[in-house]
Amino acid sequence: MPRIVVSGVPTTASRHIAVLDGMRALAIIGVIGYHTRPSLLPGGFLGVTLFFVVSGFLLTRSMVNLFERLRFSYPHFLRGRVRRLWPSVLATIAGTAILVYCMAPSLLPKVRGDALPSALFYSNWSFIFRKLSYFQAAGLPSPLTHLWFTSLIMQFYVLWPLLFVLIFQLCRSRAARAAVIGALALASSLEMLLLYTPGQDTSRIYYGLDTRAAELLVGAALAVLMHRHAGRQDDEFAHDPPHWQFFSRTVHVRGRELRVTGQQLVNALGFALLVVFCVCFAVVDPQSAWLYRGGYLLFALLAAAMIWAGMHSGVFMRAMGAKVCSYIGSRSFSLYLVHYPLLIVLNPATRATPLPWWGYLGQFALILAVGEVFFQLIEAMRGTPCLPWLTRAAEPARGPAGARLGRRLAASGNTAVRALGTAGTRFATLTARLRPGGVVGIVAGALAVLVLMLPLNWQAIAHARAVQLRPELALTAEQARKQLATQTPQPQQSPKSGRSDSAQSKGADTAQPQVSALKVPNNLDPSRWQCDAAAQQCSVRMLMIGDSVTAGVAQTLQQHFPQAHIDGAVSRQFATGEDLLAQFLGSGEGPQVIVFALGTNGAATREQAEHVVQLAADRPLYFVTALAPVDWTAALNTTFQEVAAAHPNVGIIDWSALATAHPEYLYDDGTHPNELGTQAYEQQLYNALCPHD
Repeated sequence: MPRIVVSGVPTTASRHIAVLDGMRALAIIGVIGYHTRPSLLPGGFLGVTLFFVVSGFLLTRSMVNLFERLRFSYPHFLRGRVRRLWPSVLATIAGTAILVYCMAPSLLPKVRGDALPSALFYSNWSFIFRKLSYFQAAGLPSPLTHLWFTSLIMQFYVLWPLLFVLIFQLCRSRAARAAVIGALALASSLEMLLLYTPGQDTSRIYYGLDTRAAELLVGAALAVLMHRHAGRQDDEFAHDPPHWQFFSRTVHVRGRELRVTGQQLVNALGFALLVVFCVCFAVVDPQSAWLYRGGYLLFALLAAAMIWAGMHSGVFMRAMGAKVCSYIGSRSFSLYLVHYPLLIVLNPATRATPLPWWGYLGQFALILAVGEVFFQLIEAMRGTPCLPWLTRAAEPARGPAGARLGRRLAASGNTAVRALGTAGTRFATLTARLRPGGVVGIVAGALAVLVLMLPLNWQAIAHARAVQLRPELALTAEQARKQLATQTPQPQQSPKSGRSDSAQSKGADTAQPQVSALKVPNNLDPSRWQCDAAAQQCSVRMLMIGDSVTAGVAQTLQQHFPQAHIDGAVSRQFATGEDLLAQFLGSGEGPQVIVFALGTNGAATREQAEHVVQLAADRPLYFVTALAPVDWTAALNTTFQEVAAAHPNVGIIDWSALATAHPEYLYDDGTHPNELGTQAYEQQLYNALCPHD
């Protein structure tokens, strides 16, 4: 029987299941759209749910047929799944390592950390234990993050047959088997609900096999319910239609008689579900609490209903099996594997402005081209046609030459040679149906993992390569200051801002030295501290609270602001900064200026910003605008400006605008300033506190 592959899952179905082509195409478009730009398709991550349901359906459908024919072999079953997944995954690891070293070397340490877990199919649990969020990955996410999906799928392949054989033996009817599987799916969803805590990281429940199994099990239950007996064709309902297909009613609409049939209703259901998923791709928020309170299970049930509707002949089946859907669906697994590393490299975090629409189309075209090459060289088995609607070529009759050589070596009298021959025979058997590129992918991936595991200074290797691409990363502090001195000064203030009110009260005109910022607090009085413009030394008693950006520039700032108290910490949230500000001000020490520089690790509300102003009382307060490759910084910076406009003693230091205009100030994560950026950050802060020409 010909074999059909869905997301790397083979099945022994005797006919092509057309509706699955459209579902896989829809799923991969959603996933690629989400990863290209989350705001483009915020709900595109639901494509993974479609993949899960389809995979669970095909896997269970295949097992039921094999069980009924008494042809199921667990080792043979696993060997087939490994043959489908391992070459592609290993080739992805090898290709990503090379791509990253050449184009984005700052990501190389992350590739090294995720290579072995991805190759051995436990990366989802690795992300859980390391608390790496899928939805909050910003700056420098690992290019292998997407392989959590293949890890979870492989874990399901290993465990589900063992559990399903018990269900199959103990439950004799389809209804009983489906009921047990449904109960397991419900238990998985209930666990997700119980583990979910609003406001907390969702990595544990998003990546976990136990909490995501519901989506796979929904597909499995559908396969059991739709199964009749071994050997039936996939279009069996066209030859032996169920009773509802004989439904027919005449409906009167505005004086006209319309005939409504069961087939029309099923087709309408299929198209309605298709529209629902398209709309949800565009509007669903990945942080929504209802997703973890039954939402994923709901979408899995809708996907199963779409499969059911498409399994019956009609216009919906034909639409979902159109040639364009068949093509994209057949390449969906290859597209999934190659798209994420390509997008990470093509869309660096230091890019200041979004791509135009044609830029995104160009990236999608590149992904399609690379995915096609990957499919033909790595994923496709021997005999796979170039296009999915063509006739499959005949399988080669003779065994692989590697197996024959291995058998000769295994017959040797030497123990070492015999062991080598046995291993070679098993490897040749495993790779017998692979194309040569698949074998090369296995070898290249294994070598890449071994090399990445070597105890080398990978940070130094990555930095050396990054300096070749971006020489500014090698600048010392002195060199950075000299380079800044030669640059054309960038405007650091709006036409509304510039001078402090103290200068105005003394009758100073606009030509006199003044502080500059996007907005200057009206009660900022630089005469209260000493400023040395030549050395850029300032004696102001400043309290600065920030996150990892502040921590990175703290040493330099302390040199130029020796009386300042600078407190920066990695991953600090806005609310934590509020608490720290209250503690410091409650200790009795009164800063002359407060600088609040938080926002790269999470959004803040207007109420939180107002609370900071309330804590500062009448002291001069600066908010520093946040810059990070995440969606919330733009809204947060707008909030800062609105609060500053409402309070005269609140000013704005616009680091976001300065760094956006100078991406060379940032490391590759698009958030943290390098040495050149550190000096620019210090100069901007000095200019906001000390008069200058």
